Amino acid sequence: MTAPISDSPVLRPEVIAASLPNFKPVATDEIVTIGDRTGIFTPLTAKGSDNTDNLSKIVEVLRSELAEARSSNAALQARVDELSTPARSADNLAEGVQNALDSLSDRLGTMTNTTSNFAVREFTLESKVHVDVTPVGTIGFQFVKPGEVVNAAALSTVTLTVVPIPKPLPDPVDATPAGAVVRAPDAPVESLGLSAAQSAALRGAHIATTSEFARVATHATATAELVSMLGISRAELGRYTLLAGLLTVPGLDPVKAQVLYESGIHDVATLAAAKPATVVTRYAKAAAGVEGVGKWRPKPEDAAAWVAAAKSLSQTR
Repeated sequence: MTAPISDSPVLRPEVIAASLPNFKPVATDEIVTIGDRTGIFTPLTAKGSDNTDNLSKIVEVLRSELAEARSSNAALQARVDELSTPARSADNLAEGVQNALDSLSDRLGTMTNTTSNFAVREFTLESKVHVDVTPVGTIGFQFVKPGEVVNAAALSTVTLTVVPIPKPLPDPVDATPAGAVVRAPDAPVESLGLSAAQSAALRGAHIATTSEFARVATHATATAELVSMLGISRAELGRYTLLAGLLTVPGLDPVKAQVLYESGIHDVATLAAAKPATVVTRYAKAAAGVEGVGKWRPKPEDAAAWVAAAKSLSQTR
């Protein structure tokens, strides 16, 4: 360590006192050079004195900061654990039964018995489930995990009897009968373009898909709760609801639905009433202002398919 240079300027003890509350200055600070670095040397004890009050106070400050850091780390770890756990939505019960039946049927179907084949004729389930009613009015039925602490008042017994029904064979001539309404596969709620926090809030309220969102968002009693939950305006809520409706049209993905919305085609009814040529023109103009669109643009036959599907959907509403 290099000794302080003789003509080094000094800092007043009050500077140290202001930077660390209750710190008692014992001498003036000096600017020193250690190797090729220059810094400020702050005496913590006076020469010839055994007073360690300043050291004790610094230890107290460090302990306090360590406690805050541990508390913050614990909160962050709890958040990580929460996000790492798969979201439990309103269809947990259905998914659990589906997985159990699929697995059981597969195993029975592969049994190597020389005299008989086996299948599930009926499936009866009786189980305790946790019933959760959210502020937006959705109800979730969730299996109770082993060791999970649940309010007894929120427990209910559910009894299901599942019977097999033969799947209808598709008509090889016309796989889509006349008048049949075809909807796009239900999309996850993230398809609306919400933030991760907003999507997590919806899933926590048992709203996991765009159709579930559209159904709840159109209830007047749930509108205020959704606005507060997502931190958006009523106008923004309306926009997300209309986007959810557009996503029911076969052929439309989140980006295409977003472009159509920005082009002025806000809902299924407007799309159903539009001419394919108009849809192509509007889409091309609006696409430049939407992020992630790419170079693809709909052809007249694409727009005609969207319009036809939208007309079919509009007739059922």
